[in-house]
Amino acid sequence: GAAGLVCAETLRQEGFSDRIVMCTMDRHLPYDRPKLSKSMDSHPEQIALRPKEFFCTYDIEVLTEMQVAAVDIKNKVAVFKDGFKMEYNKLLIATGNTPKALSCKGKEVENVFNIRTPEDANRVVKLATSKNVVIVGASFLGMEVAAYLADRAHSVSLVELEEVPFKKFFGEKVGRAVMKMFENNRVKFYMQTEVSELREQDGKLKEVVLKSGKVLRADVCVVGVGAVPATGFLKQSGINIDSKGFIVVNKMMQTNIPGVFAAGDAVTFPLALRNNKKVNVPHWQMAHMHGRIAALNMLAHGMELSTVPYLWTAMFGKSIRYAGHGEGFDDVVIQGDLDELKFVAFYTK
Repeated sequence: GAAGLVCAETLRQEGFSDRIVMCTMDRHLPYDRPKLSKSMDSHPEQIALRPKEFFCTYDIEVLTEMQVAAVDIKNKVAVFKDGFKMEYNKLLIATGNTPKALSCKGKEVENVFNIRTPEDANRVVKLATSKNVVIVGASFLGMEVAAYLADRAHSVSLVELEEVPFKKFFGEKVGRAVMKMFENNRVKFYMQTEVSELREQDGKLKEVVLKSGKVLRADVCVVGVGAVPATGFLKQSGINIDSKGFIVVNKMMQTNIPGVFAAGDAVTFPLALRNNKKVNVPHWQMAHMHGRIAALNMLAHGMELSTVPYLWTAMFGKSIRYAGHGEGFDDVVIQGDLDELKFVAFYTK
């Protein structure tokens, strides 16, 4: 992902000439994962972060379809699922997160997707065209998928436990304005409920049953109900993991183990603008910065992380850009026109 690639690039930019190896579970070279929900028919080559030639030119080895099973910190060895072992001098762990699956009856039926790879996204587009789509979770992924499929599918229904999309991030007023834009584009919302059953016919999804009793026709279901850090393989490693499974790092992206760094969606780190409160910020821009800081400190530059979190999303031609970390805000001050979605929102505490 972004953190690993930026780390490797920064090492080369800073003159590091020894061996660099990137290992990924993916089949593809590093790609722009956020595009999977924004531009769902993209092929891996179209969203690659760097062309194949780049890795050859800068002598960065990329091992695909390689899953780490354990890290032996005493002997400085990464152990892979197939038994292969690799020694390291410095290690960056940037394993990201794993999407949560539904836990309801019928969750194993065909045509229910977590969008994790380009193949997932491409398959959803193919199956959803002129069909009935149900999206579970008004997360960024869920909302972006709904926006992308709105004019391609026969119907798009969105199921969410909260009463308003994005309420936790943007507050109720902004959430309602975004919801209205979606409703104006044929997306139907089923709020304050969740899925109780997925029904099939001939092994394929046919209906989504909600706890409210409503039954939705569905040919495809996309699940976007959050994610958990992909750190299970570190449980016996001695690397400090918090109660939620996040790797704990300092401002230099160092773990409690010398020579072991971590970055990206899988970490919790001290955020300078929130008085060094430990936070997890699963954003693209932050992963970039983590990777850069980790590389500089692998080279003993003593560089601390000091950046403002930033995210963006685009839906129905409208772009929402967010800077800061407003978790736990008390009030939202709006300047501009919410109905026209031309506004600035200030989150205060």
